[in-house]
Amino acid sequence: MAKSVLGSVLRLASVTVLLSALLSGCTSGGGSGPMNPAAKADMSVAPECATMKCENPSAICCGGEPCIDVLSNTQHCGGCGKTCRSREACNNGNCVCAGGGRTSSCKVTEACCSDGCHDILSDTKNCGGCGVSCKEGEVCDSGQCKCGPSGIACKTGQICCGSVCSDRQNDAMNCGMCGKACKPGKACKNGLCEGECVGCTAIETCCDGTCVNLLNNQMNCGMCGNACKVVLGIPLPCLIGICSFSMPDMGARDM
Repeated sequence: MAKSVLGSVLRLASVTVLLSALLSGCTSGGGSGPMNPAAKADMSVAPECATMKCENPSAICCGGEPCIDVLSNTQHCGGCGKTCRSREACNNGNCVCAGGGRTSSCKVTEACCSDGCHDILSDTKNCGGCGVSCKEGEVCDSGQCKCGPSGIACKTGQICCGSVCSDRQNDAMNCGMCGKACKPGKACKNGLCEGECVGCTAIETCCDGTCVNLLNNQMNCGMCGNACKVVLGIPLPCLIGICSFSMPDMGARDM
């Protein structure tokens, strides 16, 4: 009978000790108050949490890590194991994207970039990830840069023109820019159609790839290809767009 009573007393003492441990806080040392429910749930993994107490009321024990502030910890935001995504911060127990002044979390299809949330499945400036830009003319489809219905990505040196990838340096149908076609029989070289001029002034005309002044050019006098004749081995001068032996009559001048 005495042994039975003694056994009951010992079992009661063990239960009392266990209950006392369960009601303690999250870190070892001082502090008081009931244990955070999240810490209780974590005890099956880390029983030592039962003997710990935290001065911070929002801190709990996660996987044996003492006093984790679930209001600001990005690895345990709002609870043990709730990890925020890349570039997100933990604000009051919620993962938020601080970029662009946002105060909420990004959507499932969005990524938190330096300037805010972006849909990485369709954003041509952040296609598949932050800062991944598609080339000119390409679209972002399911996180991949593609050129038109063909669904291909243009190679280095190519630009998407409508639905085809083009090297605008030598493509006669897209010479220098999308949609600029060279004349029939003219090739595209270095982004210019054969016979095309660059940088002609207001008084110059493009003649077979050369900027000329039709008013005084002996090989293109008055119009492209109109060369002044050679008389006695001397080309006639081009004066005001006319091949002539002498200056044209400009009218009498008062003396």
